[in-house]
Amino acid sequence: MRKFETKQGRQARLKRQRRSNMIAMLAAIAIVFVLSIIVLNGRKSLEAKGNEYESRRAELSQQIAQEESRSQSLEEYRKYVKTKKYVEEMAKNKFGLLYPDEIIFRSEGSDK
Repeated sequence: MRKFETKQGRQARLKRQRRSNMIAMLAAIAIVFVLSIIVLNGRKSLEAKGNEYESRRAELSQQIAQEESRSQSLEEYRKYVKTKKYVEEMAKNKFGLLYPDEIIFRSEGSDK
């Protein structure tokens, strides 16, 4: 059997429902607020990391360019070392060797 509700009982029930609905709504608003704060904090930290990574990438790109230019100059030097001109310069400068028909003129103040 069904119980009939009195007017006062119904008003009390509706008041309890409104109060619980209000508490649930406030809890939902608080949760959304806390989550938005967490997301904004995470976004700021991600932006900071992104800026840091971008500056690091630019620095590494610059280092790559420098190393490529260094590599190119070393390749040119490697080719130069294999030439006859380099061998002649080293023979003259380090060992003092000369061609048989070559004459060296020195000034009076020269120690060599």
